[in-house]
Amino acid sequence: MNIAEENFAILWPRHVEGLIALLSGLRHAFDGDLDSMLILAVIGAALLPKDELPKSFTYADLLAHRNIDFRRPLNTHSISQITGIPRESVRRKLAKMEAKSWITRDENGFWEIGERGSEDLRPMTELSIGYIANLAEGIELVRAGMTTR
Repeated sequence: MNIAEENFAILWPRHVEGLIALLSGLRHAFDGDLDSMLILAVIGAALLPKDELPKSFTYADLLAHRNIDFRRPLNTHSISQITGIPRESVRRKLAKMEAKSWITRDENGFWEIGERGSEDLRPMTELSIGYIANLAEGIELVRAGMTTR
């Protein structure tokens, strides 16, 4: 068994409650369009790829736009392949987000997060951080040998 299976009673309720709050907030921020949220998440993941971020990179660094050039090129076709959303639907949703300045295209036609996207969706980023922190606290409880009862 893995840590989640062995400690289901501690971790599962934290995950479900946090996921409900996160998805509810995202649904509201994206006017019910979770496909657009997924597309923007893929663009964000290309900006901050997990295997290339220095361990010292913090959320404060992200907010200050310090040392952010970890981008992996990402075009419309790639987003469609990653998400499983049809290319034409991805294109339409990208156009809507581009009109809001949530995303921009660079000189090579690759998508990246726009300034308004970072600002307008900061509460969602912070909600995500809260979700992660709650799960991490549950894992700390498990490691410390504590239980919910």
